[in-house]
Amino acid sequence: MLLKGRTALITGSGRNLGAAIARTFAAEGANVIVNVRSSVAEGESVLNDIRKMGHKCKLVVADATDSAQVRRMADDAAEIGTVDILVNSVGIAPMAKLKDMTDERWDQVLKTSLYSVFYCTRQFVDPMVERKWGRIINIGGVAGIRGSKYKSANAAAKAGVIGFTRAISNEFSEFGITCNHVAPGHMENVPKSVEWDQQPAMDPDYYDRWIREHVPVGRRGHAQEIADISLYLASNKGSYITGQTIPINGGMVFV
Repeated sequence: MLLKGRTALITGSGRNLGAAIARTFAAEGANVIVNVRSSVAEGESVLNDIRKMGHKCKLVVADATDSAQVRRMADDAAEIGTVDILVNSVGIAPMAKLKDMTDERWDQVLKTSLYSVFYCTRQFVDPMVERKWGRIINIGGVAGIRGSKYKSANAAAKAGVIGFTRAISNEFSEFGITCNHVAPGHMENVPKSVEWDQQPAMDPDYYDRWIREHVPVGRRGHAQEIADISLYLASNKGSYITGQTIPINGGMVFV
């Protein structure tokens, strides 16, 4: 029970990576606040699984890209307990050629993948400082490292997450708070693009072929693999790891 007595909030935890992290943390003893923006039914499903484990849990419907809603989310989360562990798991990775990237679409990506990390960290870090213990885990991606083609906005946002992670680590390590960036590669069951009309045309076998050619392990990653490394970082076992970017990508990118 690596997280017994801890309270964790995972943004975007109704599905995919966030849901796997929420279930894994609960299985290790944490009380969990599940956050969704609109997928309430999926959030309730995760919540029901956690309830069966016998831990306190709550579903908070709030948009992590809106600072006012993040403040409200903190008030709702307080009903379960003071947040010890924050996992910023909200993000989108649309594909578009640079000439097709409008101001609105650029802003959408940065608000979702970068601003949400800032808003939530700013909101929840002070109680961690008071207790001299905290864990902040930012789920980003390899685009910020390798600069993926047709993902200029996503690459910029994820590179921003890397820099933000390092700055937060430097600012708050003296208070017993660690902050790390987990950078997944291509994952199973995670949408690969946003449905923009301008997204580059690809044949149906593109992703499978790309993974065979560029990922030495030869497969997509599993959500549980991201949840497991997040669990290590959230526990006392990861207390000497901070400010780091940890790629989980099957060897696609080395740091």
